[in-house]
Amino acid sequence: MHRRTSFLIRAGLSLVLFVPCSRAAAQTDGWRATVAVSGNSIFGASSQSLASFASSVSHAGSAFTSATSVEFRYGESEGADAVKFVSSRSWATTLALDVTPHGRFSPFVLGNAEASLEKRIQRRLSGGAGAKWVFSKTSRSTGSLSLALLAERTRALNDTIAPTTLARWSWRLRFDVPAPGRLAFTHTTFYAPEFRTAERYTVKSVSTASVAISKPLSLTLTFRDNYDSQARLRGARTNNDGSVEFGIRASFQ
Repeated sequence: MHRRTSFLIRAGLSLVLFVPCSRAAAQTDGWRATVAVSGNSIFGASSQSLASFASSVSHAGSAFTSATSVEFRYGESEGADAVKFVSSRSWATTLALDVTPHGRFSPFVLGNAEASLEKRIQRRLSGGAGAKWVFSKTSRSTGSLSLALLAERTRALNDTIAPTTLARWSWRLRFDVPAPGRLAFTHTTFYAPEFRTAERYTVKSVSTASVAISKPLSLTLTFRDNYDSQARLRGARTNNDGSVEFGIRASFQ
């Protein structure tokens, strides 16, 4: 319950902060690609390391915008017996198509596929459609809120657990905000309760601060938080996991 409350508070604050921006500016059409590598390492009484790779390609046009992304994460930890084990291994890919991308309201379709060792998910496939509201847009900053209805099928790593098929709402809050100088800040939160049972839900939140060091390159500091209310029922150690990562990102267009 506190996760949902936190999400609503963040959504409300974002609306208050970003709605009073100027009128929408034209979006730059064409291709855009990004590649990012990040990670962290902890050592001492116990050691832990994590590496993350992400890549995306998108195309913006007057009639539609398409985008695809892929992400892979791998982490190792050291137990009390000084034996290392794989604590994190996941991948995710997304394909999305937005219609009338220059408007304040834009319908879209999307599909997702993912797997997660820490969440004990062998495979999760989902797809559906929804609409996005761009409540704030200038030549440099953007704020949007979207809602989609997804069909989802999840197969757990434990073969004794039957696959689940369900419908899920998917709320997404996203904003991109420049800061003075070469600094920029982006935030995305997905809140996805089951269609019939709001007590079963997932929350994925990613916040990134970046500083440009050249035209294509930026240094990044990223905070990730990932919650799945059903993860422990599938055999996971916890429903929640997160990380703080340092990295570098290259953007091309």
